[in-house]
Order: sequence, then C-alpha cells, then structure tokens
Amino acid sequence: MKRISAALLFALMASPIQAETTCYGKGASQVCSTVTERADGSMTITSSDGMGNSYRVDSDVQTSANGDINIRSYDNTGNSYSVKSWSDSNGVYSRDSMGNVCSIMNDGTTIGC
Repeated sequence: MKRISAALLFALMASPIQAETTCYGKGASQVCSTVTERADGSMTITSSDGMGNSYRVDSDVQTSANGDINIRSYDNTGNSYSVKSWSDSNGVYSRDSMGNVCSIMNDGTTIGC
C-alpha cells in the first residue's frame, strides 16, 4: 500500500496542474498555443499553425534553500534566457543572462531597473 501511495503522490506532483489552449484564426492561418503550468512553477508553451510550423518554450524554476530564485527559459530553436533573483536586508535584486541588473532597495530606490 505504501508503494502505491508513494507512486500516486509522485505522479500527481509531476503532472501538470493547469493546461489551457487558445486558437486564433482559421484554416492555414490558424495559430494555437497551449500553456501548461506545473506545481513547481515550471511552464511549457507550445504553438503551432495550420501550415505545420511549431514552436516550443520551456521554463524551469529553481528555488534554493535560502530563497534565491533562478528561472531559465529555452526554446526549440536554441535560444535561452535566465533570471536570478535574491534579497538581503537591504533590498531585492535580479540579474539576467543579458547582463541586466535591477536593485530595489528597502527605501524604494531603484538602481538599474
């Protein structure tokens, strides 16, 4: 019984918690996108059109024990983008893979945003 419960729990944790498909247009010009969000914050977006073209973007979210958050997105054509966010007693910060840095200090001052 414990094995079945553990397997069921694992299956539920790994399964999508929400998926929504939206389509625009008709025939060859129709484009449909499906957004799938998972319990861990990760997301997959797939799009396809009436002419057989498709595109996919995946995003993974990692949260460390100290609260730092890393988000990495990548697509099926080799592009990628990432953002790291963290905080300390002075404020909240983020840095992305393109070199952009943003700091929001506790007094409301923004630096580089």
